[in-house]
Amino acid sequence: MKRSPDHKNKNLTELEVFGLSAQYNLADGHSYISAKTHYQPVLSALPELWNHAAETTVPQMEKEFKDTFAEYFGLDGLRQHECFSICPTASNSIDIVGAWARAMKYRVGLVEPTFDNLAQLLRRREVELEPIPESSINDTQALKTLIQEKQLNAVFLVNPNNPTGLVINQSLMTEIIDLCKQLDVVLILDTSFRFCHRTHVDEYALLTEKELSFIILEDSGKQWPTLDTKASLLSYSADIAPLIRNIYEEIYLCSSNLSLKLISAFIEHTISLGGVSYIHALVMKNAQTVREQLANTLVSVEEVDPDSTMTIMWLNIEKTGMTDLELIDYLAQYDVAALPGRYFYWNSHHVAGHDRLRIALMKPDEQFAFSISRLRHALEVLEVELGEARTPCLEGA
Repeated sequence: MKRSPDHKNKNLTELEVFGLSAQYNLADGHSYISAKTHYQPVLSALPELWNHAAETTVPQMEKEFKDTFAEYFGLDGLRQHECFSICPTASNSIDIVGAWARAMKYRVGLVEPTFDNLAQLLRRREVELEPIPESSINDTQALKTLIQEKQLNAVFLVNPNNPTGLVINQSLMTEIIDLCKQLDVVLILDTSFRFCHRTHVDEYALLTEKELSFIILEDSGKQWPTLDTKASLLSYSADIAPLIRNIYEEIYLCSSNLSLKLISAFIEHTISLGGVSYIHALVMKNAQTVREQLANTLVSVEEVDPDSTMTIMWLNIEKTGMTDLELIDYLAQYDVAALPGRYFYWNSHHVAGHDRLRIALMKPDEQFAFSISRLRHALEVLEVELGEARTPCLEGA
């Protein structure tokens, strides 16, 4: 008998944990593409990577990692930036942001929808949160009004946003930075899906030029298949660096040199394959598989911002007649795991997102097509069941 998802904690990570034991796991957004297929030279070089990590000082390895990351994304502003720390995961970086915001007694505006653990971690640190509707990001006047009415001290945005794929491009980012400077508000950016940008945005250069107080957190785990060996680059402006670094050192001594060298090797090999465009090609191939397989089913794929190539897809499930949680439980009978839409609406999940699911694309090369085929099969069976339920029974002859 298939195990059913657990909903007792009412959050997304709980359902991602369920997905780890599902045969057709489309839940979490981490990268599980085949390292043997795409990164065999890195795997073969593990002894050399170990030796380099063992012979390099921690500060030097951290700088090497930052510079390699900056080179890959063309972030000259990051390459020149000196105030940074490196956490094991993006969640650890968010937790440090929460501890800092609480120490400053800041009221923080957080975009909605977005992955719910951002709000959970900040609330765990007792940070006062206010939702920023995603629609207001493209309307700086509306954003200005919200910041003033809610008396926000910091604005926390995700670029591109998870799950919708909304992109803050260079022009809009400049407007938002100017607004935050005008209102004396700290800008916090989660750029974990940076590699999904189709156009270049160097927030570090823009923020430094405008002399705005900022925090940016990055994540390696969404792109490189390192079996969840990850690194989250946490950068911050010089004016707020002392407190953030102090909080970091209360929790961590340093990053793992081996982790940083391994991830750097994955990045360098990706550059040799063609850089971000190589990853985009893999994503677009899987996205096309989803569109073809789910065509003419009870769900439809939501179109994303044309400036993004997201490794996740937002599905409209209205035609199923089920809520997101009901459909999640139904799919579990077929050993398919996905994420419900409602928990991305961290402040309004009781009313919003019930007609959406999220699936992830960076899954094992040899497994992904089977998982989408299994999802399609489950939806086809559901459509038959719904049709039979609507057909009146005929008595007699």
